[in-house]
Amino acid sequence: MRSRVFLRQALAGAVFAIASVCSAQSVTVVEFYNRAVDAYFITGRAAEQALLDTVADFSRTGMTFQATAAASATASQTSICRFYISTASPYASSHFYGRADTDCPFLLDAKPAGFTWEGYDFATPSPVNGSCPAGTVTIKRGFRAAANGKTPNHRYSASEATYQSAITAGFAGEGAVFCVASATPASSAPVTPPASASDCGTFYFPGKRITYTSTASGAAASQSTFTRTYDPTPVTFNGQSATRIVDTPSTGQPSYTMIDDGVTSWRELGGRSTSNNVTQDTYFNPPIVFPKVMSIGQSIAVNRTVVFNPATSTGNGNQTGTIVYTARESVTVPAGSYANACKFTINTTTTYPSIGSTSSTATTTWIAPGVGMVKSEITDTSTVFGISVTSVSNVEATAVQ
Repeated sequence: MRSRVFLRQALAGAVFAIASVCSAQSVTVVEFYNRAVDAYFITGRAAEQALLDTVADFSRTGMTFQATAAASATASQTSICRFYISTASPYASSHFYGRADTDCPFLLDAKPAGFTWEGYDFATPSPVNGSCPAGTVTIKRGFRAAANGKTPNHRYSASEATYQSAITAGFAGEGAVFCVASATPASSAPVTPPASASDCGTFYFPGKRITYTSTASGAAASQSTFTRTYDPTPVTFNGQSATRIVDTPSTGQPSYTMIDDGVTSWRELGGRSTSNNVTQDTYFNPPIVFPKVMSIGQSIAVNRTVVFNPATSTGNGNQTGTIVYTARESVTVPAGSYANACKFTINTTTTYPSIGSTSSTATTTWIAPGVGMVKSEITDTSTVFGISVTSVSNVEATAVQ
């Protein structure tokens, strides 16, 4: 949809079309709403529906319609193919549903950048001159172009009320696209995420691309932008297999947070950065273990050694502190508003005995379920030779894809 998510022969005769839908293998197409990116997604794939039912940011709207399995499509029906779209700009991370007799072969031939073929999803009769025959239900489509950090998105409606509501919300009406044997309209407006613990504890989400602005004041005043992605390809780091959270600045080299991603928890192994063609690794010993399911008030103790490779003038550090899951609350940033974000407070003290230096850092960060970090407020006070310097940084998501 993101959306992460979205979607898009003539009738031989009304009686034949309805009979074909009923006699062929039936598929129930279900509409989901993704709260994190404010977008809609339909799918006729039962396994995919079951998976999305377990994802915190997706919820069923109640809208369903009966179609035919693509493999069972009759002469009066059109198979509907699906492409996944992922491009850097403008905020395009979505799905497109197209017709087998027009859109699908054209796109397969053209191979537009960012389009990935995902096969056929279902089949339905198509409207004739914008209308469906008596005895069928018309499914209409609206389109919202990418803007203000939101992905482009199609919404499919099984009722005129929902269709008009989508137009009021900024979708351009595109009229009838499918004629189906039966349908159930969306039951109610999408709800905000439940304030449960099941979607807190994970700071990264594969497939997401988030752009941030970081503003620092105080001793190191500056402003910069960077983009965060997730690379699931394993790499070797400090003798261990790791995957990477990648932060790519607008200028300069990417930096990496190395993690070990488990089923019920994940570990922060360290980091890697490159400056002036010199690569610096940071190892955490022992790594912090983050449970993927946390409850409000739960605390993670920080007590680790920070090792630099190659060695630096500061020497290795000793870090202690806590990471506390403190609340669920809504947060608004330039990328949008996120209901029931997971709020964490992180307090650490790092000492470097070899140079007599201490750094105390207080961080408040908000993690939007299904998205990742959308905001952080960081205050750092460093003391060297009895002289203290304080800097304050604010990091906010400006676009989520």
